[in-house]
Amino acid sequence: MAKIKVAMTMQKLKEGVEDLIKNRYPGMYTFWVHRITGIAITLFLFLHIWTLSAVFRGKEAYNYAISKFDTKIGCAFQYILLLIVAIHLLNGIRITVADFWRLTRLQKKLLWISFYIFFIIAVIGIFTILL
Repeated sequence: MAKIKVAMTMQKLKEGVEDLIKNRYPGMYTFWVHRITGIAITLFLFLHIWTLSAVFRGKEAYNYAISKFDTKIGCAFQYILLLIVAIHLLNGIRITVADFWRLTRLQKKLLWISFYIFFIIAVIGIFTILL
């Protein structure tokens, strides 16, 4: 039974990738980016909870766990997290606006507005990390 579920999941994934290759529309790319960033945010939340659970082992354990993120690699990961959250947030807002206010004909314009806002967030974020 488990092998059948794995095979079905792999088949759906294969069909999704084939659909992405066949349909080269911005909406298809944003759909996949939204899904991938959602998974990445979920994985981060598990890491975040695991790191913060060090507080139950004492102050020294907590400080040690947090000190791992105060490095240059930790700052790079924080910047990547900022970009992932910004992409997911802006795409979610774009989808919500298009659906609730019936602006589906303006999808490409809304997507470009999202790109511009994302670029501003990325530039401000990189200056915040460098300074």
